[in-house]
Amino acid sequence: MAIIPQTSIFDYTEIEELGDLERLDLAFEGIDDEKLMQKLEAKRKNGRDDYPVRVMWNLLIAMIVFCHKTVASFRRELSRNAQLRRACGLRGGRKHLAPPSRVFSGFIKILAEEAQEIAEIFNVQVEALYELIPNFGKKLAGDGKYIDSYAKKESKGDQTATDGRTENDAKWSVKEYHYQDKNGKTQVKKEYHYGFKTHTICDVNTELPIAYSVTVANADEKKEMADLLKSPILSNEAHQKIAEYLLLDRGYDSTGMIRSIKSAGISPVIDIRNCWKNAEDTKQYKDTDIVYNYKGDVFFIDERGNQHKMKYKGYDKQKKCLRYSHEEKIYKIYVSCDERVFLPIARDSAKYKRIYKGRTAVERLNGRLDRDYMFEEHCIRGLKKMTLMVGLSMIIMNGMAIGKLKTGKEKIRSLKNAA
Repeated sequence: MAIIPQTSIFDYTEIEELGDLERLDLAFEGIDDEKLMQKLEAKRKNGRDDYPVRVMWNLLIAMIVFCHKTVASFRRELSRNAQLRRACGLRGGRKHLAPPSRVFSGFIKILAEEAQEIAEIFNVQVEALYELIPNFGKKLAGDGKYIDSYAKKESKGDQTATDGRTENDAKWSVKEYHYQDKNGKTQVKKEYHYGFKTHTICDVNTELPIAYSVTVANADEKKEMADLLKSPILSNEAHQKIAEYLLLDRGYDSTGMIRSIKSAGISPVIDIRNCWKNAEDTKQYKDTDIVYNYKGDVFFIDERGNQHKMKYKGYDKQKKCLRYSHEEKIYKIYVSCDERVFLPIARDSAKYKRIYKGRTAVERLNGRLDRDYMFEEHCIRGLKKMTLMVGLSMIIMNGMAIGKLKTGKEKIRSLKNAA
């Protein structure tokens, strides 16, 4: 009998292949929103209840799941989709098949003030994922992503006077790309962004978010990433024991970032920039016959001045040094000598290259935000609303995963009972 390799307990592509109503049902199953609903209902008290809080919450979730970037397009969907109306709790007897746009706008405005409750829903979900998925959070990947604003820019006069269409919170940011032209000269390409930025850490195997934040576009990504490591989930002692690696691109390459990751008990796997001046090819390691380049390749210099690539032999955790060999002799390279070049997993090792490939997980998550959650071209104004909509998207993403996992467990139980 052929041995079939075990597949992952969760694969996000399974959700992407489902219909909208199926995905909505999974999202409802995986979102623990009772505390928030009770708080919003208490605030409403004896006010008009034409469209209850729970119905409006369901509708907002459905609008995101069904990929509508405007309330107007979603209301048209509601008007022609009786199944969707029933799934969200809308019943007959009302003047309108769908709530008026002002009701949606008012509810979103109220919800944007509940950032703490939204974050708590997200954290509860992540805790559930740690329990449901083996090795969840073992390999982490992080990245920042621009969300450009397409609104009118902030006015030069009174910024508080706005009709709701002006963007008063977004900021400008410049991203630089360094490359070599055909003549070997270093060139710089600048990319300008006006808007906001998401900062995310996700699980590599499932591509599900574990921690996130939303800032204006010119925020310091290294600082935000360091702050995410201090979030309630990633600073949890039990979760820190699970986490082994954090994968980041070269934009996060700095001694401070590396130290922040190490202080969280995680091994940094970060691409490196060439920051060496005076066109240095190699540097000498202390007072030895060993030299290294900025990419982490280590060489032994013989008596004739020839370079010999040394073999990586692993990392000594107790002494915090990399072990290399040349002609059957072991040499120690202490990471404290150059923390950017010498990571706990040697940059020139096959292990480093294999692990770093996992960083594409967070790129796919960011691509999903653009494609499936409509952030590539949106109509969101203001930092509070942007934080809300990004948060809801993350919650829905995790909610559908939890719903799928719970459904799978029910199927397993029913099969056992039948047997």
